[in-house]
Amino acid sequence: MVRKRFTFRGTVQGVGFRPALYRLAVSMRLAGFVQNRRSEVVAEVQGDEGQVSRFASQVAAAMPPAARIESMSETGSAVREDEDRFRIIESGLDSYAFPPIPPDLPLCADCARELLAPGNRRYLYPFITCTQCGPRYSIVERTPFDRENTTMFPFRQCPACAAEYADPSDRRFHSQTNSCSRCGPSLVCLDREGKRMPGDPLRSAVEALGQGKVVAVQGIGGFHLAADPRAAAAMEKLRREKERERKPFALMVRDLEEARALCVLSKTEEELLASPEAPILIAPRQESAPAWTSRVSDTDTLGVMLPYTPLHLLLFLHPQIDITWRALVMTSGNRADEPIITDPGNAQRMLADAADVFLCHDRRIAFRTDDSIVRAGSSSPPFLLRRSRGYVPRLIPLSREVRGVVLALGGDLKNAPALARGRDLHLCAYNGDLESAESLAQFTAQIDQVLQLYGVAPDVVVQDMHPHYHSARWGVPPGARRALVQHHFGHALSVMAEHGLDEALALSFDGTGYGTDGTIWGGEFLHATRAACTRLGSFAPFPLPGGDAAVLHPPRIAFALLGDSASGRIPGLDSSEEAFLRAMISGNVNCPVTTSLGRIFDAAAAILGLVDHTSYEGEGPIRLEGKGLQEHPVGHVLLGGRHPGSLLPFMPGPGDGRLFLVDPRPLLAALMEGGEIPPLSLGFHKAIAQASLEGARRMRHHTGVSRLALSGGVFQNLLLRELLVPLLIKDGFEVFLNVRAPTGDGGLAVGQAWFEER
Repeated sequence: MVRKRFTFRGTVQGVGFRPALYRLAVSMRLAGFVQNRRSEVVAEVQGDEGQVSRFASQVAAAMPPAARIESMSETGSAVREDEDRFRIIESGLDSYAFPPIPPDLPLCADCARELLAPGNRRYLYPFITCTQCGPRYSIVERTPFDRENTTMFPFRQCPACAAEYADPSDRRFHSQTNSCSRCGPSLVCLDREGKRMPGDPLRSAVEALGQGKVVAVQGIGGFHLAADPRAAAAMEKLRREKERERKPFALMVRDLEEARALCVLSKTEEELLASPEAPILIAPRQESAPAWTSRVSDTDTLGVMLPYTPLHLLLFLHPQIDITWRALVMTSGNRADEPIITDPGNAQRMLADAADVFLCHDRRIAFRTDDSIVRAGSSSPPFLLRRSRGYVPRLIPLSREVRGVVLALGGDLKNAPALARGRDLHLCAYNGDLESAESLAQFTAQIDQVLQLYGVAPDVVVQDMHPHYHSARWGVPPGARRALVQHHFGHALSVMAEHGLDEALALSFDGTGYGTDGTIWGGEFLHATRAACTRLGSFAPFPLPGGDAAVLHPPRIAFALLGDSASGRIPGLDSSEEAFLRAMISGNVNCPVTTSLGRIFDAAAAILGLVDHTSYEGEGPIRLEGKGLQEHPVGHVLLGGRHPGSLLPFMPGPGDGRLFLVDPRPLLAALMEGGEIPPLSLGFHKAIAQASLEGARRMRHHTGVSRLALSGGVFQNLLLRELLVPLLIKDGFEVFLNVRAPTGDGGLAVGQAWFEER
């Protein structure tokens, strides 16, 4: 007879982990208990020595799908003669770094079957859940994850639900979100004046969609604005009220079969769509996709997701409503540049011009979460464009402990703060851009919420060094130290943090970031340690006439790079505009200097006539990538009769420590010579990949370091990743990319938290 204590850390609360251990132990006739602690699950198992060993070996196979074990430790314990059965006991405390709160989980197959099964007591109940699905992070207020610590606490279980909760053989055994129509949350459908609409709320919402109206739908982490993409008036209204002139909308599709009909999907992409994270997937549009998809996106891709709540599924498959949908636009319920709305009252006030009908519920949302967004290629792992619902608050494990409690605030674009303690890092859900009073209020509230949730105060607050960032002006609490990290160094550190690197070379490419010399960086070749960063190279600096005005009107950038040397007129500029820009540049009037590769992509898109005025961030590069992907993979590509690799010449460094500069002008001049856009775009991407390889080689020769981190918003470009990563690996580099954190500014705080002050 032996007794052993097992300690489990990871996603082990709120996902049916304790019931699974209970069933395994009972099946093996073992005694003991399993218990939630604040940051772990502890099980003491007693019985025959062979059976206890078998228990340890079978834990992984017995785990429910949503559980993830990060670590499992085992120690001996004294045998208790008075214990003859296995129990789930009340939650306790521990002193581990951060409690593992589970992310929100999509509707599971068992609950989906019950939802649509006449005669089941939860038939058509839009809040059906079990241990394997339903809200988690969005409803938690305290830890551990027990019902009394969530916004489900006001909904007292009826006798039938309570019996399921207490029955070890039931799928809802210790399901903290368990409820039914007698005791759980309920729906209401309201008109624009806030009056309750008569009849079934779901029927009212579906009928409104069928009439071409926009419906605000309250989900797990906030509101969506839903509309029939075939209804031109509804789509025009959404674009007008959300100020989205051309930016693509996300689609929720009925099932995987419909996703295949709209998009070209690999096996990996299908697995991502159906995964427990249930993200929006950006995928190539099928050539046979219906014409209405052009209203959703005028690019070569679509963003699609599957229904992930019972409410969503009923919008598509309600058996008592004749109207059925194959796809619905399902975009974030917010105003332009503001956070997603979570409160029904605020939704009616702030979305009154955008929505005609409001489908709401009375389960309060504690933490707002947008839909996460992912992409997948063949040469590198799937990567996150936005990390939120389904991924947050899953902790990012660190290879070594940070010093004290570190609060990293990220940047002002795609903001997401991070909190680190010990070897745990919590990357907060996406906030968006800190451009409005509402976004700034959400930023501050989110920080307060997370500090309170984990019961900590920061010892160090790390901020971007940009002097005008709102996040950099956030007041550091008394007793905490303030540290500043240069933007592109932060991008490099974000990859180093994920992979436990103390030193690496880095290609840190994006649209904008404040440099240590006061100019705008964005095409940087770096040598980084956790404590310091050396700039070994960059793209050659060039002016941005008008600053932000050039970003909004990319032909200005092309003119700044080529000027009168261009062989012809740059699309989108007339002679008077050229004269105006020439005067600005020669007089250095409002012409900030940049090395940004993102802006070089903008210039290329403008030269090829793909963008004139930018209506959303990254529009030109997105269109440029799409054209290049049409041509990839192909063999030899020439631009102006020259190999792309020869069109980005290296120049000596300017004497400030940089070993080299990369001159983008010959490449852009070659694009000006004209031709078919897809091969020109592919050639442009190949040139960038070749120059990146050459720059990495020069850094390796100088430092002897062959570990290379790729980060920054430019690496959201799937074509560049597909071209560059194989080249680097073939040349002997160890290549590291962001996996758990977004490669753009949404992952910046991860790198800031990994920074180690000297």
